[in-house]
Amino acid sequence: METIVVTGTSSGFGRMLVHELAKSGLYSVIAAMRNSTAQNNAIKKELEELPGVKVVEMDVTSDEQVAKITAQILEEFQSIDVLINNAGVFGGGLLEAHSIQQVHRLFEVNVYAPLRLMKAVLPSMRSRQDGLIITMSSMLGFFSIPLNAVYSASKFALEGLVTGSYPELIQKGVESILVEPGSFPTELYQKAGIKADLAGVTASYDGMAEQMTTYANVKVSEALKKHQPKPEEVVTKIISLIAMEKGSRPLRNPIDQISGEAFSNQVAEELNTLARKQMAAYGF
Repeated sequence: METIVVTGTSSGFGRMLVHELAKSGLYSVIAAMRNSTAQNNAIKKELEELPGVKVVEMDVTSDEQVAKITAQILEEFQSIDVLINNAGVFGGGLLEAHSIQQVHRLFEVNVYAPLRLMKAVLPSMRSRQDGLIITMSSMLGFFSIPLNAVYSASKFALEGLVTGSYPELIQKGVESILVEPGSFPTELYQKAGIKADLAGVTASYDGMAEQMTTYANVKVSEALKKHQPKPEEVVTKIISLIAMEKGSRPLRNPIDQISGEAFSNQVAEELNTLARKQMAAYGF
């Protein structure tokens, strides 16, 4: 039975994914979350009641904790066959209104944490010449929009880390791929997140940030209401990727039910085509 580690399981896609993986009965599922003995304790108990699920306390921003929990999982289950880097945080606000410390905080969760988990599991995966890493990115890892520049930058960074390392890792038997959801009605947008923290700078824009935020919230809400995208479809996509044979999984897997499947696929295909052309121009 394969062992799957999922981060960020206290809400959203992570929580739903643990339920669906447990329902299949095919995997041992390690559900990692923060604050499992405090505000997330009820969710911990909920997930622990599922067959084949073990909940672990993990702060993905801690080198020490990630290393310790990874070692414990490997000792108990002998292998980590699949890592799903799902933990993440949303952010918003004017670029100038983010302190450098706030940008660091957002990157710590959205960029360094997935990289930290990858580095923790890769030695054991490489030694077995087998493993799958699925990292949750975003359609905002392709396109950056006003008030989301810092968040998009974190997802752009993830795209670069995964796409650049794919050829390195596949030669060692490890497949590392991306899933890029569009807007879905999950708790991500309701949480406080890590947002612009320099109120004085925001105020100096004479209400522009507030106007743009209100406008964007209305338009996104209208789009969600019109198209009613289902978060379950993202979970289904991830599970289907796990079931595929190594080497057959697409590197990029955008899924946006608002812009549409055809558009999402076009984005991935054109990026892959352009990347191949550029590499060919340099003789690779």
